[in-house]
Amino acid sequence: MMQPDSAYLPEDNLPEPRRTRRLLRVPGSRIWAWIVLIVAMAACLWATFQNFVLSSRGQVLDHAALASATARLQSLHEASVSLLADLPIVVATIAAIGFLVLTLWRRRWAASLIVALTFGAANLTTQVLKIALERPDLPNGVPYYTGNSLPSGHATFATAAFVAMFLLVAPRWRSSVAFIGAIFATVIGVATFLDGWHRPADIVAAYLVVALWALIGGLIIYRVSRQWNVISPRSRAQYASMSEIMLWLMAVVGLGGALAVVFFSGGVDTLPDNLEGFIPSARWFIFGALLIGGSASLVFGVLASFFRWEAGREAPDDVASTSVNR
Repeated sequence: MMQPDSAYLPEDNLPEPRRTRRLLRVPGSRIWAWIVLIVAMAACLWATFQNFVLSSRGQVLDHAALASATARLQSLHEASVSLLADLPIVVATIAAIGFLVLTLWRRRWAASLIVALTFGAANLTTQVLKIALERPDLPNGVPYYTGNSLPSGHATFATAAFVAMFLLVAPRWRSSVAFIGAIFATVIGVATFLDGWHRPADIVAAYLVVALWALIGGLIIYRVSRQWNVISPRSRAQYASMSEIMLWLMAVVGLGGALAVVFFSGGVDTLPDNLEGFIPSARWFIFGALLIGGSASLVFGVLASFFRWEAGREAPDDVASTSVNR
């Protein structure tokens, strides 16, 4: 029987054993943490609806910000309308290019399908909630318009597009994509608010809907596409990046600033029970803008930190080599 050539080679001339990639932890291993965060996002979404839509004082605060924006910043309306008109084209182009590059270049077929379904689910959820949730017409002077407007469809679409890129990129790029996504979502959210299309709470709710589906889609991707979501022991991605830190700082400044505006204005209890005769004020526009920007930063900051924390961890070379030589 013929022996392989390697059988006639001295032992020290045999090929080197192929290094086995050993994982210290697989991606998405702490299922309980994903469930807790998904429930927390859903709870925040319900709390937003409860406090700003079902509550009379919340409706007054929310609409006071909207009325102040439209009354005080008329000169910016034309720019915001132009931005909103171009939004579908801009976002669709960015999302399509990023999606195709990451899918074809990296050949991440399963992850790309999950991302596409996640994007569609977030936008569908927003439209369903608009119909399913009822906005009560309370005797507080707040215009009823045509009913419920929460969550914002524009903010959902724009935020979901960048979350799609966030889910597809490698772990080392996620914090950077999250930072850009937070800036973009804030710009679109403030423009929507400024033009009077949506109240601040509508936009915050849109961010929460997208975050909820990002966690659901992310968990599935982490479980079925593990090889793309592992951090090397030599990679800086295992530590918080400057982009991630900046997201948390912007969240603190934004949400803290919004609370400060309410506090130094005398608190929520000092708001009128009825908006009849209400005089728009710049401080309420600032409150709305800070609430939107702070919420966008917080959502993307949570996603960036959590996905880094739940990414897989590869064993150091010395540990992997030891396991091969045994």
